This record gives sequence, structure tokens and C-alpha cells, in this order.
Amino acid sequence: MNSKPFKYNEQWLLCNPSYNEVIETDWFEQSYWLNQGRLLGSNSGRGSAWVIKTEWGKWVLRHYFRGGLYAKVSKDLYLWTGLNQCRAFREFQLLDKIQSWGLPAPKPIAARVIKKGLYYSNDLIMEQIPHKSTWAQSLLESKQNIRQWEQIGHTIAQFHQHGIDHSDLNAHNILLSDDQINLIDFDNSTIKAPHIKWQKKNINRLKRSIEKVSQKTCKDDWSKLWQALVNTWQEELS
Repeated sequence: MNSKPFKYNEQWLLCNPSYNEVIETDWFEQSYWLNQGRLLGSNSGRGSAWVIKTEWGKWVLRHYFRGGLYAKVSKDLYLWTGLNQCRAFREFQLLDKIQSWGLPAPKPIAARVIKKGLYYSNDLIMEQIPHKSTWAQSLLESKQNIRQWEQIGHTIAQFHQHGIDHSDLNAHNILLSDDQINLIDFDNSTIKAPHIKWQKKNINRLKRSIEKVSQKTCKDDWSKLWQALVNTWQEELS
């Protein structure tokens, strides 16, 4: 996809070329979809995400919100360090690259940046990935499928083989369907030379997430399943 930022109505946009002729800045406004009865649901986290129904299919609209202590200063404004450093543009470009590699992650539709003096706010639109549940939801079920844990290990290894360092690899950001595992939320993620040090950091972060969500340990309660995931991940990388 050959996408380049362009200015539109005092806002910077980055768009999948398929939508260059039809994109509107209203697409990034929750109220626009709400007034048309096309706002289907929302999820909350560091960034609020809304599922919207469009004539091109279901999309996810996410507005970037600050997390931690920074949120007390400003809920959604980031320090301007250049257009290409804006979070929505960086995530759009990373998802675009991921798509070119055929990896299971959302397809980017469009991103918007609004500069406000020394700061900026930003939004991202992606295709919604059809799925049954997040892995976090699945971990609360009593019956677990060892094959699914192995598939998750395989999927993570695919991303690691391409040098994708997922900055927030957790059970909430893994989507499950019958025959596919997808990873989402690549905000602040990067592409770097494959190295076991940062790859293990991803895996350890996921382990902590599993234990926090399920209130069970990977050492004891999930021992067999966790080892199946790790073994598959290691075999794929070797």
C-alpha cells in the first residue's frame, strides 16, 4: 500500500488508497456514526475504541488517550515531535507493513492527526477482525484447549520472526476464532532486529497478563498449557 500523509481541512490524514476519494474527517468523530445509528459498541482501555458499521464493512475507530500519570496533565494530547512520529501514523504504517507480510492483524483504513500548538491529538480506523472472544475472556472458562495455546505460541513466533516487538502483548490483545489467532493494539510497537532478549520480554509480559486475568499461575495451574505455548514459540524461532 503506497500511503502518504496529506492535509485535509486543517487536519493531517493518512489513508488506505482505496478510500482516498471518499474519506471525510467526520469519519473520526464518534457523534457522526452515532447520529446515523451506526455505532455498534465500544471498548475502553488506554484508547477508547468504537465498533462502527460502514458501507464497506465493520470498522474500529480508536481515539488515543494518555495513560498513567500523563493522563492527569492531559487526557489525549501528546507532545509534537514531527508528523511521522505521531502515534496513529506510526501504528497505521506498522499495520500496513504487517499486512504486506500476511500476518494476522487488523488492516488499517485511515489515521488522523490534529496539531494543537506544541501538542497533537490523533485517531485510527481499522477493519474489525471477526472473532469469538478475546483470549482474556477465554481464560475465564474452565475448559481449555491445548491446541489453542500452541496456536497462540505459533502466532507470536510469526510476528517475532519478522522483528515485531509488540509493546503490550497481553491476553486482551489476542483475538480467537475457530481457525485463526489475531493480534491487535500495536500502539508504540516497533520493528527491530530479531533478538531473544526483547522476544522473551514479550512472552513474560503475556505470562503476567494470563496470571492477572485468570488469577491462576503458569507455574502450577496452567503449567502444561503454558509449556505447550512456550515450546511451540521456541520451536518456531529456532
